[in-house]
Amino acid sequence: FLSVRLPMFSDVAPGWQSHWLSRLRSALRLLVVVLSGAVIVFLVHTLEIRRGNRYLDLRKGELPMTWPARTNLYPTLILLIVAIGNFIASVTNIALAFRRSFRRPARTNNLLRMVGGCFGITMWAAGLTAFTLLDKKNKASLGRYSCTNQNVMSNGRYQYRAVCEEQGVAFYIAIAAAATELAVVVSLATSSYL
Repeated sequence: FLSVRLPMFSDVAPGWQSHWLSRLRSALRLLVVVLSGAVIVFLVHTLEIRRGNRYLDLRKGELPMTWPARTNLYPTLILLIVAIGNFIASVTNIALAFRRSFRRPARTNNLLRMVGGCFGITMWAAGLTAFTLLDKKNKASLGRYSCTNQNVMSNGRYQYRAVCEEQGVAFYIAIAAAATELAVVVSLATSSYL
């Protein structure tokens, strides 16, 4: 009957796989930007709560909200700096992806992106480790103090609860951002060897 020549899988596979991986990588990069931005928003909001809720009106039976005189902000600041750095690097990476570079071969570009991605993963791991260790070590850290006092009947219990929850959410979003960055590196490695 009809002799229709179907393309062999080898004719279709390389272009299809690289196109598919490129779209996946673009989506993952956008996800890294969104997750890094979310970590920044949550951590900045916890710092604003700590700074801005000193002059609240007291209700009957409520104690004034107090933070330790030497509240340790280092865990929060370390994770915030890592998130800001990763956000800037991710936005820069996306912006440079729109600009086509004809000077370097694709493999060299992928290698540079993989090295940058590995550096980002290392920074997330170091930031998360420092956040966890410093938060557990110091009773006056922002996260630990707020989680300890979130149920105390005081005017600040809702603020303590908000800080405690937002610090936890920021921590887990940072883990998701690091995992997404790892997926980007794996997709780059896969497309380099196809």
